[in-house]
Amino acid sequence: MIIDNIIVIVVAIILITYLSINYVKKHAPVNLFLIAICSFSLGIYLPVVFYNVYLRMRYQIPLGIGIFMLPCIFAILQYNNINFGKNLLYKKAEKYYNTQKYTKCINSLQKLINKEGRKSETMFLISKCFYELEQYDKAKEFIYEAIERDSSNYEAYYMLGCVLEKENDISSAIDMYEKSLEIEPSYYDAYEILGILYANEGEYKKAEELYKRAIEYHAESYELVYNLAMIQLELGKTDEAEKNLEFALVINPDINEAIYSLGNIKLLKGNYNEALSLYNEITKSENYGLKAYYKIAIIYVTKNEFDKAMGIIEYLINEDSSYIDMIENEFIFNAMRSKIDNFLRNRREVENVQIQKEQEEIETIKKERKNWFGKAKNEDLDIYSNNESILYDDIDITRTGFREDKKNG
Repeated sequence: MIIDNIIVIVVAIILITYLSINYVKKHAPVNLFLIAICSFSLGIYLPVVFYNVYLRMRYQIPLGIGIFMLPCIFAILQYNNINFGKNLLYKKAEKYYNTQKYTKCINSLQKLINKEGRKSETMFLISKCFYELEQYDKAKEFIYEAIERDSSNYEAYYMLGCVLEKENDISSAIDMYEKSLEIEPSYYDAYEILGILYANEGEYKKAEELYKRAIEYHAESYELVYNLAMIQLELGKTDEAEKNLEFALVINPDINEAIYSLGNIKLLKGNYNEALSLYNEITKSENYGLKAYYKIAIIYVTKNEFDKAMGIIEYLINEDSSYIDMIENEFIFNAMRSKIDNFLRNRREVENVQIQKEQEEIETIKKERKNWFGKAKNEDLDIYSNNESILYDDIDITRTGFREDKKNG
């Protein structure tokens, strides 16, 4: 019995010592709590042993947990480099990054470096912070170090590509994105940005091959399928583009860009009813609504339904006058040019009447101002009486009284 008690006391002392060393070396704040519990439990256990006091089981269990179980569990975890203190510090830094508190994130990571050294994941997260702060030189410095410590970090290569792209070194950026995919062939972000760069550089064939490879890993991504379709249109592969647009709309039926592009293909192929159906789906879209109406007008003219086309044209011009030039320059509208010209002529007459009415109202306001202030002040009023913005500001001057003196007000 005495030997058992001595073993328990020795083990407790060893655990307290080990946890204390880990607190200093590995920055494990939780160890302070464990050391306190173990010491408190040992402080109770020693007099119980010394005076040979009998303890009921309900007291022995928590005492055993405090002396042996908890400290032993954490000692084993820390021995296997599972250190909750370090994890918490890194998680805290990640939280700062996710909440866009980049400076605080860097400060937390610097503390972590002081405790555990310069590890790849720490260097990489610091580089991301500097990237967000637009300090690209510092970001690049830490990315290189992260890659040096872990050459399999595909996200680091991707981030380096982003930095190089910001520095307009597109060729090197492409190399880094390709390196990222070489390490991790399913990395979505690299596919997306690399495809865009290939397209911008006019490398449509490379972009097509890239998107096809990406879809093998991400068949559920309507963005990749849509991008592939756009590249195929650039390559003149209309049939393949049509199939991919239809597939993209199966994945996500609400892609207005895909609906509009598919409608254009149907229109090009002479499938007017299908095109009309597609365009009608997006007439309420803020970005594609008027564009869709313009195409609908073209379809109605092609089908010799001039009254319907005219209704659409009137709506378009009233909503956005820039469509006047488009309609006047579009050859297909020559079939109903007289109707369009009559509408535009009447519209201009109405506009001229409105402009004349507004000018008459302005002249009336000028006269009222001069009558109100009197002839003695007419000369001063002429300095600003032609300023229409001032006149509009003072349109209710007969009710509100004299203009407030802004210098004194």
